[in-house]
Amino acid sequence: MVSSVVVQKFGGSSLGTTDKVSAVAEGIAHSREGNPLVVVASAMGGRTDTLVQLAQDVSAAPPAREIDALLSTGECASTALLAMALQARGVPAISMRGWQAGIRTTGPHGHARIDEVDPAPLREALDRGQVPVVAGFQGLGDADAITTLGRGGSDTTAVALAATLGARCEIYSDVPGVFTADPREVPRARPLTHLSYDEMIEFARQGASVLNEDAVAVGREDDVAIYAASTFERSAKGTTISARACSTPIAGVAGRDHVVRVIGRARDVEAVSAVHHRVAHRSHPRGLEALVVLNEGTRCELLAEEFGVEVEGDDSTVSIVGSNARALAPMMHEVLARYSLLGRNAGVFLGDHSVTGVVEAQNRQSILRALHAGLLETEVRTGA
Repeated sequence: MVSSVVVQKFGGSSLGTTDKVSAVAEGIAHSREGNPLVVVASAMGGRTDTLVQLAQDVSAAPPAREIDALLSTGECASTALLAMALQARGVPAISMRGWQAGIRTTGPHGHARIDEVDPAPLREALDRGQVPVVAGFQGLGDADAITTLGRGGSDTTAVALAATLGARCEIYSDVPGVFTADPREVPRARPLTHLSYDEMIEFARQGASVLNEDAVAVGREDDVAIYAASTFERSAKGTTISARACSTPIAGVAGRDHVVRVIGRARDVEAVSAVHHRVAHRSHPRGLEALVVLNEGTRCELLAEEFGVEVEGDDSTVSIVGSNARALAPMMHEVLARYSLLGRNAGVFLGDHSVTGVVEAQNRQSILRALHAGLLETEVRTGA
């Protein structure tokens, strides 16, 4: 049963400066007039990258436990600043680390999963009339160590809290919802008003940065509709992710940078995928080949040594996403051939809701635009 509580999550781009923090606080103060709020905050824009660099400056192989302890401080700073800004506006607010909000995790450092959420700390704060401002991306794992959820993990925090509280979930960032492509790279990209959980999971897996893949999976499991919208353009319609599918067989195109190819025995490649982010996979004479985005601070040579796999390259990918994507493998081959890329890194990976090609980073944007033009610009496909 849905309560009157609303969980609002704000991404790092929305909190990148103290002026933006103040603007977000103004919006929260206005939203609170209608509903009790729980707020989840990401680290200020660019802060996580800075912390990763600090770790690499002092250690060639920083331990995963300490990487998590370090990276979690980015969200802690954001929550404290946002709570201060709210209090300065007369809004009772309290910052909470992940563990203070009752979040317990399981799994490896850098890619943990939320195991359970004790709602008591949040309900107690709400009963006191406060706005809990929760640090996303983190929780308390085995041996009471801080663990992080991977890039975009604050989305997962927000959806998990909404599921626990029976609340609505709203994810705010610097873009007004999900588009048929990243509008910063494909100017003719169009907004989608609805996507199914499965479509959004595949979009996120292939590089659409609006929502985190794990967050949408939690929403699907617990039937939490997720509304994605712009922090500062509230007039834009936004996108709702639920059981309702996009109205067209192709939802859009997406791309990723800094993708490596992991090749080896299936069990070893699966072990890598359990820790890092797998974009796509296919069979290989040696067992399995996967396209993987590595966790922060991971070095390829150490990964190869730990798992006994071959790790190649620093490439990019482009993907067609949608219920009919597999049927469009010939188009992917055609576009890649146009850019003389088929001979390099050989071919195309097929997924349940996507087809993915490996490309050079310098060509990724041109290929995305070509795919979008051929698939999505011949007729209006808003997903409405």
